[in-house]
Amino acid sequence: MFRTTIQRIRPLVAATLVAAGAAAAQSSFRGNPARTGVYEGGGPTLHGLAWRVPTDGDVISSPTIDAGTVYIGSNDGHVYALDLATGDIRWRADLGSAVASSPATGGGLVYAAARDGSVWALEARTGARRWRMATRAPIPFPWGHESGDYYISSPAYVTGVTVFGAGDGGVYAVDAATGNVKWRAQTGGRIRASPAVVGGRVFVGAFDGRIYCFDLATGAPRWRYETAGAALNSGDFGFDRRSIQSSPSVANGVVYVGARDGFLYALDAASGTLRWRFDHQVSWVISSPAVADGMIYAGSSDGHFVQAVDSTGKELWRAKTDAGVWSSPSVAGSMVYVGDGAGRLHAYDRKTGAERWVFRTGSGIYSSPALQGELLVVGSTDGSVYGVRATGGLPVRRAVFFDSAYAAVSNSVGAEAATRYLVNRGYARLDSAALMTFLGERLADRAPSVVVFAMDYAPGVPIGTSASASLLRRYLDAGGKVVWIGAPPRIFPQKMPPGELRLDWATAGALLAVPHDSALFDVHGARATPIGVHWGLPARWRAAWSVAPAGVTTVLGTDDTGLASAWVKSYGGAEGTGFVRVPTDDPMVIYLVAEYRGR
Repeated sequence: MFRTTIQRIRPLVAATLVAAGAAAAQSSFRGNPARTGVYEGGGPTLHGLAWRVPTDGDVISSPTIDAGTVYIGSNDGHVYALDLATGDIRWRADLGSAVASSPATGGGLVYAAARDGSVWALEARTGARRWRMATRAPIPFPWGHESGDYYISSPAYVTGVTVFGAGDGGVYAVDAATGNVKWRAQTGGRIRASPAVVGGRVFVGAFDGRIYCFDLATGAPRWRYETAGAALNSGDFGFDRRSIQSSPSVANGVVYVGARDGFLYALDAASGTLRWRFDHQVSWVISSPAVADGMIYAGSSDGHFVQAVDSTGKELWRAKTDAGVWSSPSVAGSMVYVGDGAGRLHAYDRKTGAERWVFRTGSGIYSSPALQGELLVVGSTDGSVYGVRATGGLPVRRAVFFDSAYAAVSNSVGAEAATRYLVNRGYARLDSAALMTFLGERLADRAPSVVVFAMDYAPGVPIGTSASASLLRRYLDAGGKVVWIGAPPRIFPQKMPPGELRLDWATAGALLAVPHDSALFDVHGARATPIGVHWGLPARWRAAWSVAPAGVTTVLGTDDTGLASAWVKSYGGAEGTGFVRVPTDDPMVIYLVAEYRGR
């Protein structure tokens, strides 16, 4: 079935017929209306976490960055506007239904679609509602048991017109200022892909296994292409082989799009004829391809890989993952960035496919990263939006201290589990001797670094006021970073007479230049401050050993008595460095705090 219904056809100004490159001032899913996934910024070095913003739902939506603001949806039903530099929430707007689409911006408005079929226009500055329109009831699935229906079609904005697909199978072009429908074109299946708009044409795939091309001015059909999946009966396989969920990317007269039939397609944009297809061996190609300099980058679902294919369809490299890739790759400079279903954000070399770094979130990444400058933003199904700093600078030296020789004097709970967790994320495990070497090397080279003390014991620190002259303190004074989990360093003597408890508040105070007179083993409830949330701390916890807020540089969390339960003491280094007290044994929280490198 292929029919086109034109509703309220109005001529569009000639400017709407230009290629998407002319709309560079606007932002949308994949960075532009052509959906090519090309950005500027980033780098081969993971500097660390700039900020984290938790929401109350899975973040499937991909971020759009415009004028220093990140716009992103959450399945908690809200669109968020975040300050790019700080992660601070500028506003959030309740759409009343899960927002698994990616916002688009243009004309001072933000456009987003919700799971209930509604499409909204919000004031970019305030989040105030400008208009809302409802689409029709969704078309039933062809088979009835199609899974993975996570995404909603994301709008594209081109010179006063907003174009989007809907679950009713319609492609809509509406007046961006008013929401009035200019035309509506019907396809044969649900549309979850995001339409690409290039050269006066609209390209989109549907769940009927077909790729459609419409005229931007009128909605008139130009061509359609039937993928191999259009002729397949998903019931014969026990899983969907027909749907097209990948959003097309258009560059140099070619449409690149993946499908659940297991192929990556290249079609002639003018005629819809097949140029080539790459076989993913049944694995779904949900990922939307990125296209830059004649290269196409795509991910594979059950195939568990990211690939680079040239303009002839020849694969040049393949980087294996051990999880499905539904996130769409983003290209910036010499790098390709993409998330996977295990919650990892990967950075690959564009030419070779060599992995340069990995950042871990708490759950799967189905969102696609967006970049501006050094900041890379992505959502996670752990409910958070992450701002990660990627640069071309020196690599951060990451280490975790664990030495079984000190097990008898350590009070840290879960030290071995935290150590394994960090080692699996690229941290070097250090015993006492290796720790001393590491600290000495950082004093010499001043490279950015972090040491997580999985054990609450500080070897090489003398007792008493001379602790301030220790190698550990000199490392902190030189701009190093220590993440401390358990009781304050050296507050317990190594040997205590039976029946006595003598705490050494003076050594901890001298080592850190933080008075520990208030530190006791009484456990209190505590809550994170707003900056503590950005560092990765949970909303609340229970812990002991709090100190007076006046004695620290930054309070990350306060307990029920008003003392600082989580805190930072800076020694003149960059933001995110210094001594960081983390009152938790949750490895994910420890990791995020260790990765935090400032705003």
